[in-house]
Amino acid sequence: MRSWQQVFSTLSAPRLRELYAAAVLGHDTDATAKELEKLVAAGLVTTGGAVNTDLFQEILAATARTRPQGVDRFFSSGHLDGLLRNPTERRAVLQHLTERLVPADQELSEREVNLVLATVTRDIPTLRRALVDYGHLVRRPDGTGYRRA
Repeated sequence: MRSWQQVFSTLSAPRLRELYAAAVLGHDTDATAKELEKLVAAGLVTTGGAVNTDLFQEILAATARTRPQGVDRFFSSGHLDGLLRNPTERRAVLQHLTERLVPADQELSEREVNLVLATVTRDIPTLRRALVDYGHLVRRPDGTGYRRA
């Protein structure tokens, strides 16, 4: 599979770009063996000099990003941008974060909770409060520790 970088690199050479344009327009080219070899290596033309009409679609398909599924769609570069408005989605994300970040049978100090929440958000107090309010974390009455509900 060719990469878009390889294609662009090849087409950055004025002479190769002219030869490719001539091939696309159906004109005869006076390409040397070395020039033809470079166009073939980039996937722009076949060994016979015919234009590879599928190349750009293949490259686009290969570089298409897949859309995240489930709770992953609410994260950008691993960070949660904010609490979701939809209550069902909010609960799902909070459950996911609890399972991912808080050990099941361990109590964490507020500082430790803040450190793990900092890996996914900038708004640590709001997320910590939501985890408690939605029943995912239980906070000690004196505020010294948190554990999974």
